[in-house]
Formats: sequence, structure tokens, C-alpha cells
Amino acid sequence: MRSIQESLITRLKIPTRKGNKVLIRRCTNCGNTRNPPRTYCNICQGTDFKDLVFGPKGEITTYSSSYKRKATDTQRFFGNVRLFSEDGKDSIGVGGIFDVQSIDELEIGQKVELLPDERYNIFKLVED
Repeated sequence: MRSIQESLITRLKIPTRKGNKVLIRRCTNCGNTRNPPRTYCNICQGTDFKDLVFGPKGEITTYSSSYKRKATDTQRFFGNVRLFSEDGKDSIGVGGIFDVQSIDELEIGQKVELLPDERYNIFKLVED
């Protein structure tokens, strides 16, 4: 129970998304990244952080589809995307759903863009 209480106490009350970008904190002591942001680093216990912004552009690393129980069910397509920092030097992996009609539209390495949504990570395909 201690870890749940500690997690709630140390979690910062700041948004982890700003429009269609993901906000990450990196420890300036050891370089560890935290998402969602916390008040201390879980590796070195440091409290000095640098804020990083990732997205909205990325590329697909994995994808799959949901199982349809009935023919009337909507099939969803989900997977992981590598989002890049604004300077292009860093990247993070983020899971979400793809805004497509068929799994045949998806390919590994394909360029996507994160859509602004407060609840879900939704990715749409973009042309190169």
C-alpha cells in the first residue's frame, strides 16, 4: 500500500499533454526520464529536472487490431509509436490507437502525427 500512497503524493499536478505534444521530465543528475512527472527521480533520488517536449510527429513501431465479437462491432487498430523531440535527438515510445479504417493502411516505419485529445493517444497517418 505504501507504493500507491507514495505515488499519489509524489505525482505532480501538471498536465502530461499539451495539445498534441507529450511532456516528459528528465533528471539532470542521471538522465532518467519520468512520465508521468514526479517530484523526485526514482534512480538517483534527484530533484532537479529538465522539461522535454515530444511529438507530434512520430513513426509506427508496432500495430495490431482488436477482436470483433459481432459483425456490428467496430474494429480498433492500436500499437506503439516512436515520438521524436523537437530537436530530433531524442525519442520515446508511446502506445495509442490509429485513426484508420483498415489494418492494411498501416506499416512499420510509417509516419504518423499525434492528434490533440485529452483522454487517448490517437495517431493519424501523414504523408512523408
